[in-house]
Amino acid sequence: MGKPFIVRVGDLLREPGSRRLIDVEVEAERLETSAASTIPGTPLTLEGAVVAMAGGVEVIGTLGFDWYGACRRCLDDVTGHVDVALREIAQRSPIDDEIYPIDDDLLDLQPMVDELVLASLPIAPLCAEDCPGPDPERFPTTTEDEVAAAAAAEEPPPDPRWAALSELRFDEG
Repeated sequence: MGKPFIVRVGDLLREPGSRRLIDVEVEAERLETSAASTIPGTPLTLEGAVVAMAGGVEVIGTLGFDWYGACRRCLDDVTGHVDVALREIAQRSPIDDEIYPIDDDLLDLQPMVDELVLASLPIAPLCAEDCPGPDPERFPTTTEDEVAAAAAAEEPPPDPRWAALSELRFDEG
């Protein structure tokens, strides 16, 4: 399939104001944070345009992808879809780390897409705003008092040095 996120911009750079439309749909690769991840194999879409300006190009458009994770309260699986606006600048000789490079009249949008996907994944997914949290049947809770009572109820194992005393009998009579 080649590299779908490579865009030729050399001809655009010679004509400020010119634009090239972008319409890319690829199978998403796994990108993840500690709380959420893209769903590999699902569509990742990028629609927009590359617009030439003095000294570089501006990439504008919309990026869409599906994600999954675990609800931060009940730990059930959660899925969702994100459509996020894209507006970035690229230059042949970037003077800033936030400006993407143009190499040999080619602009690789892959790093831009990856950064935007990672920044757009939910930090703490939630299955519903009113999620009550863990299901007590699946995840029973134990309070500190219950733990202390259980520990006190358990008889410690006998010390073998005192075993003879357990055979000692006192007659009451």
